[in-house]
Amino acid sequence: MRLSQILMSFFVVLFMSAPSFALNINDTAPLFSLRDSNNKYFHLSDYVGVKKTGVKGIVLNFFASYCKPCKNELPVLNSLVDEFEKKGIKIVIVGYGEDFDKINEMLSKIKVDKPIILSDVYSRIGAKYGVNGLPHTVFIGSDGKVKDIIRGELPNIEKVIREKAGKLLKN
Repeated sequence: MRLSQILMSFFVVLFMSAPSFALNINDTAPLFSLRDSNNKYFHLSDYVGVKKTGVKGIVLNFFASYCKPCKNELPVLNSLVDEFEKKGIKIVIVGYGEDFDKINEMLSKIKVDKPIILSDVYSRIGAKYGVNGLPHTVFIGSDGKVKDIIRGELPNIEKVIREKAGKLLKN
């Protein structure tokens, strides 16, 4: 075998065996801080691991303006904000890889205005959450642990979100 073949084999094995990051159920949710649509910082640490806030969980949804399934899912999340808020669950949506101009334009068109709206313009937070497709929804308990994850579009999304959010109330 020639040296070039050996080196090529080495690099193939090295890159093919590198583990890809995926957040799993029961993992600790990565903490983050992002600006919201009112130019104030949202700190996840203010809501998880802190008993005094009364927040029992976070529904964290990553979306993008070009994502058709996201446009179907976001109005459902918007319709659940008031009901979930009464139960102590916050809905937080994150524009993945987009700035507020694009995010707000799309949300205005589909009439989504109730969740906490954040922008992950450089996709750094999404990377920590293993986002590799959209929509991507993570259910985080008050203990800071991931209780469930929805990757991609699902039929009956409202029913599924209600069921998975119910796990947040059992902390």
